Amino acid sequence: MVEKVVLVIDMQKDNIGKFCLHIIPKIKILVEEARKKGLPVIYACDTRLRDDPIFERFNLPPHTIKGTEGWKIIDELSPETSDIIVEKPRLSAFYASNLDFLLRYKGIKTLIISGIRTEGCVLKTIMDGLELGYEIILPVDCIASPSKENHEATLKILDIFPVKKTKVEDLIKSLNN
Repeated sequence: MVEKVVLVIDMQKDNIGKFCLHIIPKIKILVEEARKKGLPVIYACDTRLRDDPIFERFNLPPHTIKGTEGWKIIDELSPETSDIIVEKPRLSAFYASNLDFLLRYKGIKTLIISGIRTEGCVLKTIMDGLELGYEIILPVDCIASPSKENHEATLKILDIFPVKKTKVEDLIKSLNN
């Protein structure tokens, strides 16, 4: 039974900026290798309604509105028919979504987490995953933030938790064993 999954967080057209272009090829390698190994790939997608109160509360422009072009996953990481898309209405991929149910249904015990923003959606998903009993593998070259300081501070905070940090190349080698 497959016990690992690759989770790709918020790699959608409205969310992509210069700050994360360098991780796209790394995530692409990770996703392709996961598929070759038969690991499920789940895209956790920021999914908003036009009147979502989060825009006003956090002074954000409307983005990733369900059904718009900006909601779609970037072309470089286009899902295949075997991949799963989970709509997430808030920062954590677990909050108010069916992610935990899907993972337990598939017998998943380990999450390989990639995507954006390190200090936001990535961190919230990691913390919720840990509390729900999942093991976490974090290929640090597959996550990014617009703020290098916030990115580094979050990685430092994660040192106190049982999160296995690695690089995508090393992770792929370990999947071959």
